[in-house]
Amino acid sequence: MKNERILGAVALVALLLVFGAGPAAAQEVRYSWLDMSVLAQDVDRSGVQVPVAGQSVEASANDGSGVRFRGSLGTWKNMYLLVSYGSSDIDVDAVITNDQGVFETNDEFDFTTIRGGIGVKWSLFQQTDLFAEVTYDSTDLDFGSFAGENFDADAQDVGAALGLRKMFGDHFELRVEGRYSQVGDVELNTFEFDDDTLYSVGFAWEVIRGFSIVGDYESGEFSSYGLGFRLDLSED
Repeated sequence: MKNERILGAVALVALLLVFGAGPAAAQEVRYSWLDMSVLAQDVDRSGVQVPVAGQSVEASANDGSGVRFRGSLGTWKNMYLLVSYGSSDIDVDAVITNDQGVFETNDEFDFTTIRGGIGVKWSLFQQTDLFAEVTYDSTDLDFGSFAGENFDADAQDVGAALGLRKMFGDHFELRVEGRYSQVGDVELNTFEFDDDTLYSVGFAWEVIRGFSIVGDYESGEFSSYGLGFRLDLSED
């Protein structure tokens, strides 16, 4: 699975570099914008706890949906600030076993991710930028409780990203990115967080001046799809 993600990312980067050498056009890549997307999230994790003697609870997290807000602010020269907040309701199935029998139930839990940091960009060709980011990442899983157990887990640590953004003409942008996070994965039985490398591809299609439809897919231990809109802020 990880090899497939790496090969896909390399192929997309090569594609952008090839197109980057093409004819120049008017619109440059922008770094001041706000966007909002609806998310489809995959959190495929499970764990078992024994909250009291003679009773066990097995919880399995599945798919869910939510929203994500992101922003970028071009500051000075080739640097910019960035922030991302995502919140999803994830379906969770539970099996409670005690001396009364085996009981199945289900509910939803909150899965929240936050990233904030600083980025720097370099223009490789006209309308093609290489960018690198350093971030502070937060991952929070808030399960609640079915029968006295507690699968809640949260952690914060540093992350980094490297990618390419390319404008095709005046109205269509394509982005590919590889991202590393030290809080990208979690083991529910031990509550230990682990790092992860994620790969994503996204687009922005400007339908009217300053308003774009955006979409992206990110592949990792916690993968997601997003579709929404972006408001570009003036950088003139």
